[in-house]
Amino acid sequence: MSMIKATKLQKSYGSLSVLANISFSLGKGQKVALVGLNGTGKTTLLKIVAGIEEPDAGVLEISNNTCIGYLPQDTSLSGDTTISAYLRQAVGIDILERQIEELTSDLDSVAKTKRYNEVLEKYERLDGYTFDHRMRVMLSGFGLESIDLEHQLSNLSSGQKSKIVLAGILLRGVDLLLLDEPTNNLDLPALIWLEDFLHKTEAACIVVSHDRRFLDRVVKKIFELDWHTRTMTITGGTYSDYLEMVARRIAQQKEKYLLQQEEIERLNDRAQEKRAESARGARWKGTDNDKCLRGFKRDRAGKSGRGAKSIEKRVEQMEKVEKPFEKDPFEILLKAETGPGTLDISLTNLVAGYPDSFQIEPVSFEIRYGNRVGIMGLNGTGKSTLLKTITGQLPPLGGEVEIGSGVRIGNMMQEHETLPRNLTLLDFVANRAHLSQRDSYHTLAKFGLSKKKVKLPISTLSPGERARLLLALFSAQSVNTLVLDEPTNHLDLEALDALEETMKTYRGTVLLVSHDRYFLEKASLGTIYVLSERVLSRIPDYKAYLVTAEERAQKLLKLL
Repeated sequence: MSMIKATKLQKSYGSLSVLANISFSLGKGQKVALVGLNGTGKTTLLKIVAGIEEPDAGVLEISNNTCIGYLPQDTSLSGDTTISAYLRQAVGIDILERQIEELTSDLDSVAKTKRYNEVLEKYERLDGYTFDHRMRVMLSGFGLESIDLEHQLSNLSSGQKSKIVLAGILLRGVDLLLLDEPTNNLDLPALIWLEDFLHKTEAACIVVSHDRRFLDRVVKKIFELDWHTRTMTITGGTYSDYLEMVARRIAQQKEKYLLQQEEIERLNDRAQEKRAESARGARWKGTDNDKCLRGFKRDRAGKSGRGAKSIEKRVEQMEKVEKPFEKDPFEILLKAETGPGTLDISLTNLVAGYPDSFQIEPVSFEIRYGNRVGIMGLNGTGKSTLLKTITGQLPPLGGEVEIGSGVRIGNMMQEHETLPRNLTLLDFVANRAHLSQRDSYHTLAKFGLSKKKVKLPISTLSPGERARLLLALFSAQSVNTLVLDEPTNHLDLEALDALEETMKTYRGTVLLVSHDRYFLEKASLGTIYVLSERVLSRIPDYKAYLVTAEERAQKLLKLL
């Protein structure tokens, strides 16, 4: 029996059709990936299912008493609410406890007793008596056990806030989870915890994510939204199965299309020959003594003309094979140029952090030119703070950072934060890379930014488009050192694939913070550090780090 059934859903914004005739069903416990290019309506569809937006047409049926938990991409929390208070409110425990307390003191009527029993039943359904225990286990799973429950939300990092919101949804015991890019702000241990939780829960789930390892481990069905038709295709299997199927489907359709085009060309050539024969026969005159031959020639010309029409009609009535849509392959042309000067980065007893606040213990190591260094750790441990100090965005609290005079840095994190929003894309690249408008246009076009888009201000770009803009800039500048702080959070799969390919041939230095296991494997890191409890430690192999996180997640799940 379906928990949710959608029939011919449609949604438009003005003249832009986002969803057209979307139909699907979802049963209890089913885990589904919602995939498609950026802008195909994934978030819109999740909002319709969550009841936040209404479809323009179609029917959405959801079983009675289905509890839905929706995690949007933007999970910003603010104010002086504490972690404990927020979670009790998000789950509904706080209001039920107040109602129980009020009703317990006044049970002098049948109606009040009935109401008390109803509230108590809801409380027990939410496992209210074990809520504090489950809250602590859930927060431990997300790596937040060291943070006091009375800590204010406004003082948390963005990643920690995302974890709190997600914990609140999971603690409610929902029947249907709608997760829009849940992996963006999760560190690796938290990601593994969420995967294992989703395996265990009986809740159904529709998830949007660019994390291929996460999708492979969690989902067994794919809902694909098509950019051109705005319709949905449903396939079974893992995400890797889906990618293989798509590649085979495109190859098969391309082969059928080419074969049919060859056949059409052959038939058109034959029809053209027959028309030429017909024209020659009709023009043939001969002599007065050749009346019989003239008749024969004209008769044959008529047959040739009819034959040509027959062939053309056959071509016209063919069920045409649609040409498969193939975008030009997206390539990130990133060449590390080295000029005069030293190219190494050296840290000597570096203390990163903020005065009278968070600080990392002194760090000393050298990054030789061409090395690839990865930094991992839980959210809030200071990975971004360390990168900001190395790249000069934050002054060191102690020690030294020496950047070689020949180092040319492309800083993804810093640029995202400081992009001049009012400048057009063309002007930005032209000014920063010292290019002509024409060369700037060609550079941006190579990174999938259209002629219309490049004349708009940067403020109109999505996060993914901003990431493409920065990669275009780095390409134009021929940067020889890449600083990437969670690059997979903003790039779509096409750009991710291109960046992974670029990493195979890029000869410059790479300093990377990432939680994406697939990207980490492709990055071929030479040195890996883990930042934990303010101490940076080198580890021999990040796979051992993953095994430890998996074992910890499994132990915690048994406590729920």
